[in-house]
Amino acid sequence: MEAFIVGFFQIFNVETILWIALGEILGIVLGALPGLTATMGVALMLPISFQLSDATGMALLLGVYCGAVSGASIPAILLGIPGNPNAIATVYDGHAMTQKGLAGQALGGAVIASFIGGIGSLVLLMLFSPLIARFTLLFGPAEKATLALVGLTIIASVSSDNLAKGVLMGTLGLMLSLLGTDPFTDALRIPFPQLLAKTPLASGINLIPALIGLFGISQALIELERIRQGRLAPPQIKIENIFPSFRKIAGMWRIILESTGIGALIGAIPGTGASIAVFLSYERAKKITGSFRSRLEPVGSGCLEGVFAPEVANNAVTGGALIPALSLGIPGDAATAVLLGALLIKGVVPGHQLFSQNMPLVYAIFIALFISNVFMLSFQLLGVRIFPKVLAVPPAVLVPIILILSLIGSYAIQGQAILSATFDMGVALGLGVLGFFLKKRGYPIAPIVLGLILGGMLEENFRRAVKLAGGNYGVFFTKPISLIFIIFALLSVMMPLLRKSRRS
Repeated sequence: MEAFIVGFFQIFNVETILWIALGEILGIVLGALPGLTATMGVALMLPISFQLSDATGMALLLGVYCGAVSGASIPAILLGIPGNPNAIATVYDGHAMTQKGLAGQALGGAVIASFIGGIGSLVLLMLFSPLIARFTLLFGPAEKATLALVGLTIIASVSSDNLAKGVLMGTLGLMLSLLGTDPFTDALRIPFPQLLAKTPLASGINLIPALIGLFGISQALIELERIRQGRLAPPQIKIENIFPSFRKIAGMWRIILESTGIGALIGAIPGTGASIAVFLSYERAKKITGSFRSRLEPVGSGCLEGVFAPEVANNAVTGGALIPALSLGIPGDAATAVLLGALLIKGVVPGHQLFSQNMPLVYAIFIALFISNVFMLSFQLLGVRIFPKVLAVPPAVLVPIILILSLIGSYAIQGQAILSATFDMGVALGLGVLGFFLKKRGYPIAPIVLGLILGGMLEENFRRAVKLAGGNYGVFFTKPISLIFIIFALLSVMMPLLRKSRRS
């Protein structure tokens, strides 16, 4: 009890509260700008955190982290452009609601969902962090490879009614993910390797500029074409019923619980990331609402359920990623790797030593995470009536601004590495043009991003698992967790096909 009181007063003072508020605002702004991620925000504030006490410095970084994860939903809902990979699945129903004039409801629902996911993962972090951390240690290369396989089966869900086009786009994403250098032999896997060996292409395709191009620039080009044809007018936005009713939220209890669990668990597995969590939760919500017993609106039709699932999951990842970081000293994702670095630089060693010798700091981190989520809820709700005013800007002005911000976001990822930054900007522009033509012909874009995200994870862990097993490919069927994932992947593919054949 004494440790909790000490940790409480380390956070509940004017200075620390103001630093958390500053970090939260900065995080929301960074999350809302295409290409600027939570990792970048935490890294930017790292030097400032070194000048503060341990608890205050960590509170500042956690504020940035939570704000950036939540802020990514703003452009996803309003413009159809995810601020970072965590918000990819939010685009579908969130932007569809905006096009129906329900941007206020979508933004309000996303904020409530983010708060629920953040607090839910915090509860799991406080109660079960050692247990969950030990469970995630069971995830070796074989388990991670089959988890990536499960993620790839979601292509069937996000391909609308044309599975063939979805599989084709997923294959394209997988091919793009393999560009660069072989992770085991360092051999170049690019066209004209002798000519392009010393170019940034040798490092592969960066996910963020690809995301900006496929979603942001392609959409901007489509809007520009509509402007030229005189077919684009500012949408009519209704800023009313921002808060979902308690009855509506209670009706989504299963979506909320499953999305919280998926987000926290995926976040706790090092090397996975929120992108997998949001798609898995979106897929689960689609199946829950698609059941003949469900009274919820079907996910994919532009409804609140389709916003809640990914937003609960991606904010649950924040607490989940801290579980192995604090319990084992293993970062759950890139942002928590920076947080872990901040602790180590301050001389704090995560793991058993942290929980046995520095419990006041542990409680301070828990309390700071709670306050960060409260500030996120407050600031985002204050902005719900302001953010949609962006859509009142004449399209002829707004669309060029989106294009410029997209190019700046893709350029800024590499910092001062001018050649790599210019290459990333070229990747965003090239994939944006490709996405423009694909969208016009009815090809889904999400499978490309899924393939790009999961391709490297699948290949690297598949090959590592086989090497560790001495070339035995049966290793995936002898490990219980990987076998469960394989069965789940097969069922995910077969069940929709069986239902479709029964209907026909």
